[in-house]
Amino acid sequence: MTYSLEFGLVNAANRYLTAEPFRFQVAATGKQLKPRQLWVLQFVSPQGAGAAGPGEGAGQKLHLISALKRYLAADANGKVTCDQDKPGPQTFFLLHQYPDGKVSLQNEQSKRYLGGAEENVTCFAQAATETEKWTLHLAVHPNVAMYNPNRKRYVRCDDKTGVLRCDRDMPWGAESVITIYYDFRGLESNGERRQFSPYIPAKKYGLRNGAGKLLASNGSLVPDVTPQTLYSLEVHGGLVALRDEEGKYLTGREGSMRTVKMDKPGREELFSMESSPAQVSMRSSSTNKFICCRPGADLYANAMAVGNTEIFQVLFDDTTKKVCFRSHSGAYMSLGPNDCINSNTKQDRNVWFDIQYQDQKVCLRIADKQVSMRPNGQLLAIPKAAGKSEDFLLVLVNRPLLVLHSDAGYVGLCSDMRKLEGNCVSYVASSLSLTEEGYYNFQVGSKYWALDNDGQILVNSDRPSNFTIQFASSSCLIIKAPNNKFFVAEQGGRLWAGASDASGATLFHF
Repeated sequence: MTYSLEFGLVNAANRYLTAEPFRFQVAATGKQLKPRQLWVLQFVSPQGAGAAGPGEGAGQKLHLISALKRYLAADANGKVTCDQDKPGPQTFFLLHQYPDGKVSLQNEQSKRYLGGAEENVTCFAQAATETEKWTLHLAVHPNVAMYNPNRKRYVRCDDKTGVLRCDRDMPWGAESVITIYYDFRGLESNGERRQFSPYIPAKKYGLRNGAGKLLASNGSLVPDVTPQTLYSLEVHGGLVALRDEEGKYLTGREGSMRTVKMDKPGREELFSMESSPAQVSMRSSSTNKFICCRPGADLYANAMAVGNTEIFQVLFDDTTKKVCFRSHSGAYMSLGPNDCINSNTKQDRNVWFDIQYQDQKVCLRIADKQVSMRPNGQLLAIPKAAGKSEDFLLVLVNRPLLVLHSDAGYVGLCSDMRKLEGNCVSYVASSLSLTEEGYYNFQVGSKYWALDNDGQILVNSDRPSNFTIQFASSSCLIIKAPNNKFFVAEQGGRLWAGASDASGATLFHF
């Protein structure tokens, strides 16, 4: 059995190891994490708890697989290639980890270390100097569900006590979304410190809750980046551990998440970072009440507030583009007997709906019928000619902080901190709120998103502007601006509302 994780590998010159499509060459030239900089670390002998800690043991045996599905290899002369589509004797590497969070990769056959810069990547060094050490950039969207396999529980934010706990049996709602902070830019070219970050991190990770606060090593949630909120990442088989500046490991065994002293991480300290698909509540436009799903019952839009039974996970069929809605109990919203909408434990053809967007609202269709609502709130499917369908608002509930990423890069702030750009190395997290009419307002700090005369997105307004979002998949969306055009992120960095229809819009992972 093998375990895999995706990473970018950053060298001492802040350049990513890159797999070039031309002759499958390898270089260290990437300035940010894009598809050519993605590497799958495929562990041959996953070690989990009890694995060698920083600077210990013989290292973990693995393959490195590029985004082109080719294996990294090194021969006895130190030549590095990446053109093999199957593993071989030269493709086995040993991962060594160090107290500062960096790693080295030693070819098992030659005993030499992978290193170099620019076009000169070799595997010839007999010892691991700074040139042969790499920082692991975890290749996941920053909004994650954090899972401990030993406890079989997810991390959540306990808002009442102001701590993170590892006690949720499934990641449900806003409190179960953790936003990974990762920033290695250090000092900018002008020598000034970054806004929002008085402490300059050294390629480490932080964990934010929905309010934007970071988890400190003592278990408290604090607003600013400090040495106590940053952790080195260690890899153990297919899992990760987080280690603070004093060498303590983050754990959920103490009731709340905090660091404890130990020589190496045990099972309570190993986590997986899972993707966090969209979860929504559905609010009736006519009554402002929410759809509630209880096992084995018909569905009604009669809830005044949103709890677990009013939240649905959005699942897309990539082929048909139809959508199903899975409830907290695991049941699906389904077309039942007598055209009533009920809950169904099976994912059969009766659970797949078409979503039709009408500005900020949607109507749901299934089997040539449309979802409507009786005066008592009961949902039913009626023929299109029989009457008016019900409009709903799909309210995104599990993104208290919105982080947008496209093929061009992250949406972040440009150097003057007033305008959003679409090809940034690091993201800016925007908080979002919903108006009564169903429009989204986006905010960074105390300022709202707004459009300038050219359709570019500024972050300088004291008044909110109304945007809409449309789901393209469980993890992708498009955004429509107040000028009725859709967002486009260009490779050169310009982010603007310039697409006249959804087909020309940029897909953003969120």
